[in-house]
Amino acid sequence: MRQLTRFAAPVALVSFLAVAAAQAPANAPMSLREAVEYALAHSPDLKSSQTEVQRRQGLVTTAHSVLMPQVDLNADAARTRYEHGYPFGTTPSVLRFDNALYTGSADLKFLAWDFHKTELELAATRERVESARAAVDRRRQEIVFQTAQLYLQTLAYSDLIGAAEARIKSMQSLLDRTNQLVKGGRAVPVDALKIQTRLAQVESDLATLQSGRRTSLSALAAVMGFEGELPQLTYTPASSQLPAAPEPEGELLRSAVAARPDVLSQDHEIRAGERAEEAARKSAWPRIDLRASAIQYGSNSPVGFPQLIGRLLPSLSSANLPSPGNAATDWLIGVHVSFPLFDGGRRKGEIQAAQAQLEEARLARQQLQFRIDREVRTALADLDSAESRVKSLHDSVAESERVLHDERLKFEAGRSVINFVLDAESALLTNQCLLSQAERSASTAALALDLSLGRIDSSRLPSQ
Repeated sequence: MRQLTRFAAPVALVSFLAVAAAQAPANAPMSLREAVEYALAHSPDLKSSQTEVQRRQGLVTTAHSVLMPQVDLNADAARTRYEHGYPFGTTPSVLRFDNALYTGSADLKFLAWDFHKTELELAATRERVESARAAVDRRRQEIVFQTAQLYLQTLAYSDLIGAAEARIKSMQSLLDRTNQLVKGGRAVPVDALKIQTRLAQVESDLATLQSGRRTSLSALAAVMGFEGELPQLTYTPASSQLPAAPEPEGELLRSAVAARPDVLSQDHEIRAGERAEEAARKSAWPRIDLRASAIQYGSNSPVGFPQLIGRLLPSLSSANLPSPGNAATDWLIGVHVSFPLFDGGRRKGEIQAAQAQLEEARLARQQLQFRIDREVRTALADLDSAESRVKSLHDSVAESERVLHDERLKFEAGRSVINFVLDAESALLTNQCLLSQAERSASTAALALDLSLGRIDSSRLPSQ
């Protein structure tokens, strides 16, 4: 028993450590970069975009198959009223007759020339694959931004919640001090009532902020594709360091057009439309195919040509004539040329559809250009506004802290009223919240500018 205990104890210890190690990552805080990496691996939207690439790759395989040899196996069984001769067009010594015929064949067809129509269709499908891949790259950038934006928004709620809790603690301390002053006759009870009223309002605001934080976490989990409850997010204070000054607007617009994957995607769509239109026009040209077939004929009781002559001339004895076999083999090699003469307007409709699709791609490219200009200018304006608010609010917070300190001293000395202290408390909290929001907004605006320029990347995000 003692030996069993000695053996079981290390095993139990190792099992416990293994379980603990497996559970540690799930309980560990999640940093911004980890959240983005998880979203890139599990986002349903990103997986849907990647599935579109696979679908278009399948269309490439389908289009390429037309250039490969095509082999078909066929089988027929038929019974006729009259006896028919087979194989067709053979010499009388091979020809046989029966009213029940079985046919099996292997047909080979190979495209020899169609004036590059199939090659153009294949090129169009390959361009669409590249378009889908570029769209995936753009969707990946959007997932990085959305995850980072919601992550920073959640941290902003945490900042506001922390500020509200600090104010509650400060006001509770002020309430205790005021109650002592009331007992000493140095303050009136209405002052304590005013503090309690303001404290209740802050507690109500705190509940609203906590609800907003839960909503932000839920949206973050949906973007990430995270099932269940998100782990605790790694808290990082809002950065007071402003982003580096961006380049001139004209250079940013040019670099955005050159770097954004969705522009590349639309360019591939335009090239695909051009090739599809040209292929539709090529359908009016002839098509040449090389064909080869191996055919096996069979019947139940065939009659050879000599026996057939014996039926027609009874004076001839057919007793010594050889009977034909039940099977006969034939083969065929040739060239097949087809020229479309009349198709009821099908080719005209295909050309019109290809032209319309090409025009849609060109208009979408133009609209994308306008949207990029708007996004870059908006991001620049938001970043400039956030930086200006950060600079002004830093001074406002410092001034609010000084005013609150003076008003507290005046109130405790009996040279001021509680309203001034409460107003100073409210002003400090408001400025602190605005500063935190401005700093988070500056970080988000910098990410939005990177997104509009097509250069946002998870590797540039902070790992902690």
